[in-house]
Amino acid sequence: MLPKSAHTSLIAWSLLLSLAGCSISDGIIRPPKPAQLPAKQNLIAPAEDSAISVPIHVDLSAFLDAANDENLIPKKFDHWGSYLKTHKGTAYKYYAERDDFAMDRSSSQQSISTDQGTTLRDWWKGVDPPGSYVSISTALRYKIGTDPHITQCGDGNEWPRRAILNGNIAIGLTPNYGLSATVSSVAVNTTDPCKLHVADSDISQEVNNRLTNGVRGGLNNAVARINAMNVKSHVEDVWNTLLKPIQLEPDAWLLLNIEKIRHAGFSGVGPVVDDTIQVMAKPVIVFGTEPPSAPAALPQLDTQPASTEFHVVADAPIEYSTLSKALASRLKGARFSYKDDHIRITNASIYGNGGNQLVIRIDFSGDVQGHVYFVGTPEMNVLTQTVHIGGVHYDSATEKLLLKKADWIYGSAFRDFISNEAVLGVGPAIDRLRGLFTAALNRSINPMISTHGTVSSVQGVGVFADVNALYVRAMSDGALNLKVMGTH
Repeated sequence: MLPKSAHTSLIAWSLLLSLAGCSISDGIIRPPKPAQLPAKQNLIAPAEDSAISVPIHVDLSAFLDAANDENLIPKKFDHWGSYLKTHKGTAYKYYAERDDFAMDRSSSQQSISTDQGTTLRDWWKGVDPPGSYVSISTALRYKIGTDPHITQCGDGNEWPRRAILNGNIAIGLTPNYGLSATVSSVAVNTTDPCKLHVADSDISQEVNNRLTNGVRGGLNNAVARINAMNVKSHVEDVWNTLLKPIQLEPDAWLLLNIEKIRHAGFSGVGPVVDDTIQVMAKPVIVFGTEPPSAPAALPQLDTQPASTEFHVVADAPIEYSTLSKALASRLKGARFSYKDDHIRITNASIYGNGGNQLVIRIDFSGDVQGHVYFVGTPEMNVLTQTVHIGGVHYDSATEKLLLKKADWIYGSAFRDFISNEAVLGVGPAIDRLRGLFTAALNRSINPMISTHGTVSSVQGVGVFADVNALYVRAMSDGALNLKVMGTH
């Protein structure tokens, strides 16, 4: 049995230790993790419509050969041996000969001179021609004579008078990818016109009418060679190729998500022209295993005007461990005081909690030790290209524990400080996507098809918090063209 003094001393030590234990217990804040929220669909805006320019080479040599066939369009227009009469009864005769036609091209309705008496503009009435034009032209030499005045133009030492014979062919594509051509205009443009008597001024127009009518009839037969052509097989090859995922890196894939095809028009000079079509798509870059292809039959050609803009969208995953490391580096060692109490941050981390919610855990030591949880929603700042966490507040379990044990922390500027510091840099993710976008737009898809594009800008446009990672949506602006080999 202990002496009375020793017994009293033992009781005192036990009471002191008990009080110390209560003090330590009261100074520890360790709330449970916030309950995970149900999964939520990514609410970032979908990808925008983009256009992929695809040139399909069309050889119009057969049409040019037909236009130069003397059985369709004569090379000599000889009415010098017998007289003709105008509607006023004036007698006249003429002779003209042409060279071979050559082909050029205009992309819109061609402006043709309409000088009275020297040019005939012969538009088809009631026909809405396609929006692109192929033009043919040739040098023309001619002479005109009248009776009874025996006034001649272009005969003897004056031979020949010169002119240019022009034909415009409106050309387009049908919904089934067949070529469609019509004669849009035929005109004679004189470079040194005949100077006849005033009374005979209508003779030049009569001669032009005869020349253009003869040429127009031949061109109507020649365009049948164009109308027999079809580019569907070439377009179908491109369509089927673009349906497949394109691998950029071992875990990155470009999905073009093509939807329809529009016609942009013809370009080029000479018998071989480029029929440019636009494959309309919603391109995205996805990460992970190879996504499945989405087979779809070639749609009919859409006749609406086509855009030339091209965008690629990608949701770049950023691991929470990377974000946590950056946040901890910024916050470790920060001290907070309120009157005589203080805490010092020892660690910080961030993770996704479902429902597009982020959780920030802050560990600390000092007069109170433990950790607290903040929750909030990620928000993309498109001006600074950073992610802020909006609406930062204590989760409910943390709030209750702080109010019970350390209300001086709850009532301080601690939460405001964390909210201001909860800015996540996403520059490395954007830079990675910039490289992927550039690689996606400049590559060989197969031996026959390659892509050539430019990236004018890349910026973050949205953010979404998943349980596995923080996804930053970036969009690139630029242009994309396909080079298709062997499509002549």
